[in-house]
Amino acid sequence: MTTEERYEEEREDERLESELDPDTEEMLASERDYGFARVYTVELKYKEKPNFSRKRLFEKMQRYTGTVDQPDEQKLRDNLVVWEPSEEAETDMLHFFHLNYPVKFADGEMPAQTSIMPAPNRPASEYETAVQQAWHWSNAGETIAQCRYSVRLIDMMASGLAPQERLRLITGALRALLETAPCDAVYFRESDKLLEPGDYLTAIEAGGLLYGAMNVRFFNVEGTGSKRHEMLMDTLGLAALGVPDVQCHYHDLEPNDVAQQLTSLGYYLFDSGDVIKDGETFGPTEDVRWRCEHQYALAEPHRVVLDVDPGQPYYAGRQSAPTADE
Repeated sequence: MTTEERYEEEREDERLESELDPDTEEMLASERDYGFARVYTVELKYKEKPNFSRKRLFEKMQRYTGTVDQPDEQKLRDNLVVWEPSEEAETDMLHFFHLNYPVKFADGEMPAQTSIMPAPNRPASEYETAVQQAWHWSNAGETIAQCRYSVRLIDMMASGLAPQERLRLITGALRALLETAPCDAVYFRESDKLLEPGDYLTAIEAGGLLYGAMNVRFFNVEGTGSKRHEMLMDTLGLAALGVPDVQCHYHDLEPNDVAQQLTSLGYYLFDSGDVIKDGETFGPTEDVRWRCEHQYALAEPHRVVLDVDPGQPYYAGRQSAPTADE
């Protein structure tokens, strides 16, 4: 069985399970409505075919996520176990069991897992939206057009982890892979964000855990009939981890200032959880407070966001009217 066939079989198993179990189907439908990702995916893009040492990769995994060892069916006592195919297997997939990241299920615990596998190279046109929003990397489009090989990193059985733990796991695995087989571009599927690998590693080392996982996007809004210039700014990637993204639909504010506020709010939600209730405010000072409300995103993909209202005359959207006690 090829890696892609294995992955599709797992998706089919999940579909069949949801058909047989109404509670599971309801849960999956709720997650899709929210924008939650049961499987988290990062792509590494290469101009030349990657060739890396598994020994070095295991050492890096050991450093960033836990101890690496061959699986022992009788006793799993180390912090990380890795499964790799036999020499006869027709796949290059590596599968890691991260014992430092246990996930609780109804019938017990299971370690969160990550897989590394070669993937079909997608054309540059499929990254168009990411290139359009790559304000942080001017050469993103040129670089992605030159890439001919892809490696995919995914997590499995990890959706039950807290958002912070889940992202630390995928970050550690990605860092190990990047330091073993440096690539030319990194693509976070859940945030639709393209990154220069060196910039990503620098940001992670500085504590910017959301540098790849949260994309701050900017849109000019047209066709509304308004005589004023409308702009929309949002984040993408937080809902995939289990906390709402944020958005602001506005007039006449400096985009860099809005981006700074949304970035700060995004980090606050990631660190604290979905703790801001509808009608509560968020802002840099007591004099500047933006009213918040949970809504569905104005820009694709469909997901839950925390919409922020900077007040008149700047707000270009519509929130529910506050209640008398707000």
